[in-house]
Parts: sequence; structure tokens; C-alpha cells
Amino acid sequence: MNELPLEIPLKNFHEANGAKMVPFAGFNMPINYKPGIINEHKNVRNHSGIFDVSHMGQVLIEANNLHIKNLEKYIPLKLNNLRKNKSNYTFLLNENGGVVDDLIVSLIDINSKSFLYVVYNASRKNEDENIFFKCAQNVQILHVKNCLFAIQGPESIEVLNNIIEVPIDMNFLDIEVLKYKNNSVIVSRSGYTGEDGFEISISTEQAEVFIRDLLENKNTMLCGLGSRDSLRLEAGLSLYGHELNENITPIEAGLSWALDKDRLNDSTLNGNKILSDQLNNKPSNKKIGLISVNRTMLRDGMIIFDSNKNNIGKITSGCFSPNLNKSIAIGYINSHFDKEKEIFCEIRNKMELVKRTSLPFVKKNYKKNGSNNEWKKIHKRSWMGFNW
Repeated sequence: MNELPLEIPLKNFHEANGAKMVPFAGFNMPINYKPGIINEHKNVRNHSGIFDVSHMGQVLIEANNLHIKNLEKYIPLKLNNLRKNKSNYTFLLNENGGVVDDLIVSLIDINSKSFLYVVYNASRKNEDENIFFKCAQNVQILHVKNCLFAIQGPESIEVLNNIIEVPIDMNFLDIEVLKYKNNSVIVSRSGYTGEDGFEISISTEQAEVFIRDLLENKNTMLCGLGSRDSLRLEAGLSLYGHELNENITPIEAGLSWALDKDRLNDSTLNGNKILSDQLNNKPSNKKIGLISVNRTMLRDGMIIFDSNKNNIGKITSGCFSPNLNKSIAIGYINSHFDKEKEIFCEIRNKMELVKRTSLPFVKKNYKKNGSNNEWKKIHKRSWMGFNW
């Protein structure tokens, strides 16, 4: 018997604002609003957009030595070396080095006590939380009382800075506990679109007032999961259940940069020998980017062939790219065929030539170097609108 999808706290707000709701990862979620997926996508690339991602998991784990030691069996980082107020992209690994889930792990202080703040996929809540509770005695499930919003796009700093005082030196993957209307909120400079942006964890009681305050900026708009997916695909970002699963290692997924290489020599880390071997030798599969040569749409599950019609791989994600005005896809091929000059997909029983390309499809625009330039721009705009 299929369980009915859960509702996010602001369901009524989203429906009142024209959201089309669809089941996703066990929740009814906004897929798009009245402007449509392409307009939402373009607004994020050119201005900003607001995503409700309250379906995602959030926990606080007390950062003591015992908890850290236990978690390091699954997480390929030296958790004792994490920098305060910094986020880290990482994984939970199974015994074969496969990805149980991909995560963002941050070290923050709340009321003078250090915590690991972890954000994880909605579809993997049960698996992840089983590990968290196995490893730690003090685990606070935050998503039962906090919503999670993402503000994404080149103007996201202007949208957020109107209602929260964002530190002038806050860069990509920085995280701070800040104040909104005298209440604490967790703000990270991160996201899932390839653009500059922020993710904000805020109490459910304040959530609707917060999102209405953000929408006072006329250049921003509500965005759904449809544009979030096309944005992340253009940026070459992996999605759990597609590019990542328990049978794919971070190295096969092209994510070896997210591993602490010293941990691969640590026998207490799940899959350390397998990962070390893959790092030193070529893994059996390789993640690639594809662009449609014709106007055909590339879709998840399509088989990839070489010029001799050998089955060499499969597409894991595909969509129309509003920025490139073409269909794009991510997939895996057998590494033996890595040098193939021409590759094809079978579309409507016909072999269609597709172009292989490096990832990402669209350049990422993360805020990595602190400067006063964006604040000067914000203040200049406010000065220009001031009636002297």
C-alpha cells in the first residue's frame, strides 16, 4: 500500500501563489508556478529565485569526540579538522564505498556549544538517520520544527540583505547563525543551481513572514523543483538516485575532490581500499556530459551506444537547457570506451548522434573571493532610490 505524500508547512501559501504541487521524495512539492519552469530558470540565472526545500533533512549533532569518531566510519573527512562556520560537501559511504547519501556538513556554535549541522536528501532520511542515531547520542532532528529555503541567483545577496544583515566577508560555503526579527536563523552561502545564493533554516512559525519579506524584492520570484532540476543539471551537479546511489562511488561520480585523501589509508573508513584502488587506477565507469545534436530530447534511462552499436552506458539525468536552448544530459559510460569519438542514443528506435562535452554545461558563479564590490553595488542602488 502506497503512503500518501506528506505536506510541507507552507503548502497553503504555495497553492495560493499558483504552485502546481506534485509528489516528490515522499512530499507534495511545488514543481512550478504560473510563470513556468523556463521563466523561473532564467530569472535565477539573471536575477534571483526562492525555493522552498523544507522536504530536506536537517539535523544537529553534538560535535564531541565520540560522535566524531563514530561518524568517521561513514564520512570521508577528518571531522576534528572542520573549520568553524564552514560547510563541506561530503558523503555517507557504505562498506563498498558506495554513496548512501551526499550531504552538507557544517560546524557551527549554538548557545556556546559546537554542533555538526547536516543537510541531507529527503529520499534518504530513514537511511541517514539510522546512521546518525547509531553514531551519536545527542541528535536533534531540526526539520520537524524548521523550514529550509534557498535564495539563488546573482542578486540573491540583495534580496537577503534587505531583511538579514549578511556579513560582508561571507563567501561560498561559509555558514553563520544570524538574526531575523530577533530570532536565530542558520544561513549558509550555498545552493544547488550553480549560482551564488543562500540557504536559510528558519523556524516554521516565522517561515511565511520570512518568505513574504523576501518577495518584496520585485526582481525575485518563487521557483519550483522543475527549474531547480534544470539549473542543477546545467551546472553539472549530481542528484541522488540518478548520478549517485549505493552502487556508485564518489570517484566514479567524478567527486574525488570531496574526499579527504588521507582518510583512504584509514581502515576504519567504509570502502577505503576500494576507493584507494579507484583513485590510483581508472574506475570501471565514468560520468560524462551529453548535448543533443538534433532537436531530440535526452531522457533519464536512455542507453548510450558507440559507433558499432555496443551498449556502453546509460543516461542518468536529462532535460531541456534554457541557457543553451538544447537538450542536455549526464550519464555514465564504461571507461573502456572513454576515447570514443562518436556516441549515440537510441531515440524512438533510431540511433541519434549526441555530442559529448565536459561538465558543467554552464559556468558556475559562486562567490569565492570576499570583496566590498557587491555591497557597493547594493548601497549604490539604495542611494539612487533615495529622495535626497
